[in-house]
Amino acid sequence: MSSEEKEWRLIGVMLFLTVVLFVVDIITSHGFANHVLYTAVVLIATASRHAWMPSVVAWIGTVLTVIGMIMRSPAMPGLQPWMPFGNRAFTITMLWILVWFAWKRREAETALQTANDNLEAKVLERTHDLTAVNQALVSEITERMRTERAYQRSEGRLAGILDIAEDAIIVADINRTITLFNQGAVRLFGYDADEVLGQSLDLLLPERFRGEHSRHIETFARGPETARRMAQPRDVFGLKRDGTEFPAEASISKLTVGEDTTFTVILRDITERRQAERQLRSLTAQLMTAQEEERRRISRELHDDINQRLALLVVEMGRLETNVPVPFDAARQDFQSLAQRLAAISDDVRRIAYQFHPSILDDLGLSAALEQLANAFSENTGIKTIVVQEDFGESLPQDISSCLYRIVQESLANVRKHAKASRVELELTCDDQDITLCILDSGVGFDLERVRIDHRGLGLVSMRERVQSVHGRLEIQAEPGQGTRILVQIPLPGAHHEQTTSPVG
Repeated sequence: MSSEEKEWRLIGVMLFLTVVLFVVDIITSHGFANHVLYTAVVLIATASRHAWMPSVVAWIGTVLTVIGMIMRSPAMPGLQPWMPFGNRAFTITMLWILVWFAWKRREAETALQTANDNLEAKVLERTHDLTAVNQALVSEITERMRTERAYQRSEGRLAGILDIAEDAIIVADINRTITLFNQGAVRLFGYDADEVLGQSLDLLLPERFRGEHSRHIETFARGPETARRMAQPRDVFGLKRDGTEFPAEASISKLTVGEDTTFTVILRDITERRQAERQLRSLTAQLMTAQEEERRRISRELHDDINQRLALLVVEMGRLETNVPVPFDAARQDFQSLAQRLAAISDDVRRIAYQFHPSILDDLGLSAALEQLANAFSENTGIKTIVVQEDFGESLPQDISSCLYRIVQESLANVRKHAKASRVELELTCDDQDITLCILDSGVGFDLERVRIDHRGLGLVSMRERVQSVHGRLEIQAEPGQGTRILVQIPLPGAHHEQTTSPVG
């Protein structure tokens, strides 16, 4: 049977059912809802190959439902007037809901057929592409085999180069497992390569640094950098086979190929360099101590000898002035001029002596010396200077007092020359472990990194060396337009002092 014959038979069935349902509707009592069976005819219409067929049947059912309402039979006893209208409205609503569902279904079937046609076209196109790719893959595999043979030869040459390098070169994977250990690393750590390959990097680290090193590797792996100096600005330490720790200069780089990441660490033992640095630092401290002692000696001689003799001369000149007879006015004026000049010389000598070493630092302590220095700075420059400091129960050691005083003196000199500040704050605090000095100005600031690169600012170098000579820590924070903050922290004598160090990485 052809599709056309099936379609006509379907139409005949729908017409027959529609007529039967209409006749049943008009001959039954008004309360029966036989008209709702028109929905069955709409459902049958969805089997038609014509998309408009359910809509036509729904229109016919709607019209016949309305006609049935007009040609109604006598109502059932006790039936409310609104119920027949509600039933027929419900029937009409159901008819068109079924039409809507039929339309959506037909739309989905059309979209599915279109997608199926497109898929078949894409499958044919993809089959053609895969054929071409397969041919290209054969060529690529051949080329890769040649490349791998060349890579093996290159890897052999690289291994030879790494082995003759003086520095220790260690390669590890993302799990920190050692995959390469050159001869420089063998000489430095004392392990044979076979003993460490496949082991964790923790084997080469002091135990107290292993957790921090693991976090460092994870952070470096996630970051955008491909290479960096390790543990800047703190020290790097390694652990030899015999348990000896040594300071090292290290750098780390990473290489990511696909999903695999490898890390290359290059280390160099800097034990001898650190010893030389400590010797240089000790020499610098001795030089500063000798310089401070020489200043103190000159200051004492100027203050106790020359200044006192000049003061006696001023007193003597005043006595002579009083004993001169009244008629000698000219002589009196000369004596007055001489006395004024001697007094000026005395003031200059006192000022010079104070610049070499403030006697108030020895006599009244650091707090009073800083107060006097800040007041003099405010009077001479007009810059508001605020000093906040604690009352120290015991006097500080002379080297710490001198260091802090010179730091403040140098900082105020820099503020006067460069900062263009309107306000300076000095804060001096002390606890059981450390004494802390904080200097903050509201000036124009500067580019600290540029100063370091250009090797300018000898005052900053002097400040750093002074602080290191008393085992302290100096921190300088400065940005253009943001002012400058200097923080000095010095451990007190007898307090536990731990040098800031870090593991490799």
